[in-house]
Amino acid sequence: MQLRPIELVEINGAKDDEGQLLQEAIIAGVHEGLARRVPPMSYEDAMGFLRGGSGYSVTPKAVSHFTQAPSNLPCEDTMGSGTYTFLGDPAKDWSEWGIFDGHAGSRTAQLLKDYLPLILGDALWKARCMTKPVEQTVVQTIKSAFLKVDQEIVEGAGNQIQAGGSLPQIVAAGAAAFSGSCALVAIFDPVREVVRVANVGDSRAVLGRWDPISKKYVAEPMSVDQTGFNSNEVDRVTREHPGEDPVDPKTGRIYGLAVSRAFGDARWKWTEELTKLAHDKYFGPAPRPNEVIKTPPYLTAEPEVMTCSVASRGSDPAPFLIMGSDGLWDQMSSEDAVTCVQMWLDKFKPTDFLDVDQSETLAANPFTPNAKRTPPTFTSAADLADDDTWFDEDEKCLKWKAEPKHFVVEDENCAVHVAQNALGGKRRDLFAGVMSVQAPYSRNVRDDITVNVIFFGVDASTQMLEAKRAGAVVTSG
Repeated sequence: MQLRPIELVEINGAKDDEGQLLQEAIIAGVHEGLARRVPPMSYEDAMGFLRGGSGYSVTPKAVSHFTQAPSNLPCEDTMGSGTYTFLGDPAKDWSEWGIFDGHAGSRTAQLLKDYLPLILGDALWKARCMTKPVEQTVVQTIKSAFLKVDQEIVEGAGNQIQAGGSLPQIVAAGAAAFSGSCALVAIFDPVREVVRVANVGDSRAVLGRWDPISKKYVAEPMSVDQTGFNSNEVDRVTREHPGEDPVDPKTGRIYGLAVSRAFGDARWKWTEELTKLAHDKYFGPAPRPNEVIKTPPYLTAEPEVMTCSVASRGSDPAPFLIMGSDGLWDQMSSEDAVTCVQMWLDKFKPTDFLDVDQSETLAANPFTPNAKRTPPTFTSAADLADDDTWFDEDEKCLKWKAEPKHFVVEDENCAVHVAQNALGGKRRDLFAGVMSVQAPYSRNVRDDITVNVIFFGVDASTQMLEAKRAGAVVTSG
């Protein structure tokens, strides 16, 4: 299997495999230190925390900006990206970006990050999808690969538990089945300029596409949240389990779980007897209360797949894709997220981080509809009151609205920009306050947030060469 990590670029240091692990360890250490001490964060501290988990990845026809803001300790979100090098031509090789939002632990999400892209790419290559793609074949291949991975997680652990053996081995094998994870994967075919998004769970992808009539970007959904608030999912689950009431209409939960599709989560897929055996002998989680699991499985890891063209239309600005774990969408609507990115594009270019000379104008920005427009200015955050906050009686917590009137454009990394505005924006006291809340209480205020903004139609090859010549570190990792 040939999967090469997309080139990651850091002007001040390398991010090879060892560097990436070191960065993750440092971030985890900082997060733990904050949770122990709970210092009051300044605005600068809060922005530094967001930037600490941020970065960029580059392909010949797409550039992505990403960041991660942990809430849980350890963070249950993971993310990754890579390029399939079967074709041997960077301009033709397919790329993938993934966000894996774990729950009840991080093991399932980490396993998906490590293995799902490999199995998916191998399946797509063997089905000739990368050379002669037929839409139905591509979609079915993606679905089969997802299901294969989940089968190996859930059935593999179940078989070991039933067979018995070494306690440490079975505990380790069961970890990915005991916890669970959503998966949001975008696959980009640069030759045909097509992106496909496969979704399991409630992470979300939304495309920002330029509308020449309204002269602005509009949101096009590239995934649908798979929860008990989705009527199609309710119908599916109810149809598969006649005579039962697995979905709580008030909470949208399936026998207590917030999503209707997920990897792992064996308690919703195994028989009650197998779950009890795992619990009694191998430290697995307890069966669901009241013996409600009668006709498993109640969850599936079969993704819903959406496909669209991301080719530029004439002189229109190029499209972009926003991918986020549900922690982002808890705070911000899809439409406002697209507006947030458009505001950023009025001030920055997706490739600014590669520029050796930052004095270039907006004229080369393929996303800016008016190259000569003046970047927006904003009222000083210090002069603004923390309005649009309220106490939520249902969740028993202070809440806030993330809307364009509160957005501010300050950071060169677009994903950091989106996360900042989801968590308060120009209301700096609110933003710093939200970021000051530490684990475990932070989970009542904000979830883990992972954001990846992918800009299509970008040729970064020239700037990559200039950055390398200027001494910037450009590595695979």
